[in-house]
Amino acid sequence: MPTTPGPLPAAGHAPPDPLAAVRGRVLLHVKDVRHAPLGHVPAVAGGVVFSGGKARERAKEFIAGTAHACPVVLDPSAYESSYATAEEPFTTEPQHYVDTRRTGLGATLEQWTAAPADLVLSPTRYLRCDDEGERALAAAVRQMNGTDAPTVVFAAPVDAAWLTERRTHLIAALRSVRAPKALILGARNNPLESRRRASALREVLRSCPDTALLRTDLAALEAMACGAPFASVGDTSSVRHAVPPRTQGGRPGTDSSPHVILPALMGYFHGSTLAERLRNPRRCLCTPCVEWGEARSNGEAGRALSDFQDSSDRKAAHAHNMAVWSRWWRELASETSPGDVRSRWQGRCRRALNEYEWHNREISPREDTFGASAALRYWADSEDWEPRSSAIR
Repeated sequence: MPTTPGPLPAAGHAPPDPLAAVRGRVLLHVKDVRHAPLGHVPAVAGGVVFSGGKARERAKEFIAGTAHACPVVLDPSAYESSYATAEEPFTTEPQHYVDTRRTGLGATLEQWTAAPADLVLSPTRYLRCDDEGERALAAAVRQMNGTDAPTVVFAAPVDAAWLTERRTHLIAALRSVRAPKALILGARNNPLESRRRASALREVLRSCPDTALLRTDLAALEAMACGAPFASVGDTSSVRHAVPPRTQGGRPGTDSSPHVILPALMGYFHGSTLAERLRNPRRCLCTPCVEWGEARSNGEAGRALSDFQDSSDRKAAHAHNMAVWSRWWRELASETSPGDVRSRWQGRCRRALNEYEWHNREISPREDTFGASAALRYWADSEDWEPRSSAIR
């Protein structure tokens, strides 16, 4: 005899989405706000992640001074100064700053969540790619699962070598975290320096639901195409990846010109490089560049991409960069299905890869002046979108 279905549960009984404020957004990740384009952050599809020791103060100033509301995330950045151990996977607040009735991670999270922000990252220390790092990650997951902090995202700041050397363990650990997760990749230079790492990152993201990719570059758009709930792009090169504590990131150099996204090539290049090597520099028509041209009434729309040559151009370059990747994300997000998002993302990467040949032959018939990154090459030609079953057992 058929049974009569009961009433549907009231909408108010559905558990709230802890990532509602940031879901579907690509945020700006900042530490030094002097040149950050905070006034250009998109209200609809953007937001800001504030990092470092002054994150709370910077967030409070931004919220008080911004003309439009957008999500704010706090990143305590414990991974910048300390390595995680099984005994101390997190950096906790000094006892005199927290409620003495509570100790450890719970008290620290309580302190951070009292700040004016939509979400807070856990103060996880840097996770080495070794046995101690594995034990520290396991301890961090256990402690995080023992807390009740709905506005906290579990941060997993792992050395990029985890992607290829301990990927299965990383996937298993992330899948066991009850809270939303945020992956942060660390390396002295580019964490996605090889095709193998780019492929491994896609596998991790596709295998671990509700895992964001933060403090990165255009890999943020790759992450969103993989189904990440949100992502963040670093304002400067130093905030586009984490650096192991007590080491110096990047290669030594004297070029003070800012990094600029050349849209046709989907890459960051020094402004001085573009000024020296572009034969017929195109004018950028992103909003900040158009506003720059209008303010000078020079009779031409926008700003030439070879124009960002001096340190004084840094803020304008950062505004240009954010406008470019924000526009790309809006275009991707306008697609009606995940498959269409992936196809459009891959199509953009393929067009950019083809542009390298055109730009290089325009400069020299024999020498390649611009080189596409290994990650871009992988994004352009790989069809490997599904997680491997062997990695998620």
